[in-house]
Amino acid sequence: MMDGDLQAELRELQARAYGPGGGLGDDPVARRRLNELESRARAEQRHPRIVDQVPAPTRTAAVSPAAPMQLPPAPTVPAAVAATARAAQRRAAPPSGGSRKRRLLTGIAWAGSLAMVATVAVGITAAASARVSGAGAPTTSGAAITHVTTLALDPERSWPEALSAPPSDGRIYAALAGMTPIVAQYDTGFGDKAQCIQVLPDEAWSASPEDGWSGAWYTSCAAEPFAPAASVIVSDETPAELRERFPEGTRLQFVLGDGVVEVYSADAPTGEATG
Repeated sequence: MMDGDLQAELRELQARAYGPGGGLGDDPVARRRLNELESRARAEQRHPRIVDQVPAPTRTAAVSPAAPMQLPPAPTVPAAVAATARAAQRRAAPPSGGSRKRRLLTGIAWAGSLAMVATVAVGITAAASARVSGAGAPTTSGAAITHVTTLALDPERSWPEALSAPPSDGRIYAALAGMTPIVAQYDTGFGDKAQCIQVLPDEAWSASPEDGWSGAWYTSCAAEPFAPAASVIVSDETPAELRERFPEGTRLQFVLGDGVVEVYSADAPTGEATG
């Protein structure tokens, strides 16, 4: 590579050869030197020098940007709850083809600690109680609680296809007037599991995962050692068979027991509208 001295020499000879003053016609040594330097300069332009590495430029140390905050993993929502959300989205969308079939609309509120998940049923949350009635069902008032029945496991019944793949520990219990409780464990997202009870109408077993079904769906989850208990309010959203057996407004509670589901009932609070 031509250093600074050679480049200065080349510029000087070019000035003599191509500038005013007559050129290098009377200086053959200078002409040969000019040709030599110009040839060398052209060769370096065609084949630039290759270096092994480029020295790092001198610069002030940059301050590394702060690493993005890592959020804790979101709780793993049961497949049943995810299906509920899909059904709610379909219900919110404009009806197609004139269809006005009402879709399932219910939800589940996960507590921050995931210690317990409150039951949500058609927009009404059944609050946990501070005391227990003589019948064994939790209550927040002095309402009379009646034990209705004990539902045993139903090994002959399959898991509803509308809820996707059945959990390995999924259990189905006997139906009560068109409402069937099912139980399974689900991840909370914090390394623990919560046990959930869901109370579904019979039509859930004939519905597809894409379309869902009309009517109510009641869900409750609890972390051990607590037992989940889903509350149902008898209304026009519940099966006709249930309305025939219990007056509208009746509260029903499905409580997971030792291999069974206990069902309790209570009358609607005084003065509450039932229509």
